[in-house]
Amino acid sequence: MAYRLKFFCRSGGEQGDEALDRLLDYLLANGDGLWGEWLGPYEDSVAAFRLRTYSDCPVADMLTLELHVGVAEIAESVIAASPDDEQGIWGCDLLATVTLSGDNPDWPLVHRIWTAAVDLWKAVPWDESSGFEIAVGGAPQP
Repeated sequence: MAYRLKFFCRSGGEQGDEALDRLLDYLLANGDGLWGEWLGPYEDSVAAFRLRTYSDCPVADMLTLELHVGVAEIAESVIAASPDDEQGIWGCDLLATVTLSGDNPDWPLVHRIWTAAVDLWKAVPWDESSGFEIAVGGAPQP
């Protein structure tokens, strides 16, 4: 079963591949190395990458990081998560989604992505089980 953590952000109009490059640069400058594979921009508004913390002997499963940009592109997700805009996310123009699957998620990398999204774009985290309350306790741990 996959676990998805979403971050509602304000990027100022970056394209999907530009936003992903910016996020990866931040991660590389602030922590352990990364290993991954570019899943490519599907179009200007969507970019994705599979990655994990770099190690000679993999200790964690890869996660998928997707960035969707554009107010219209992510409007349905914004409204579904916050129909009354109680969290102030209406008008967000970037949605970052981290998808974890497998038996050994790379939780340290999830926390690095969380920190990067907040620092770069003042991200507001959300998941299906906790909603916006996820921000209070941080990303779940096994």
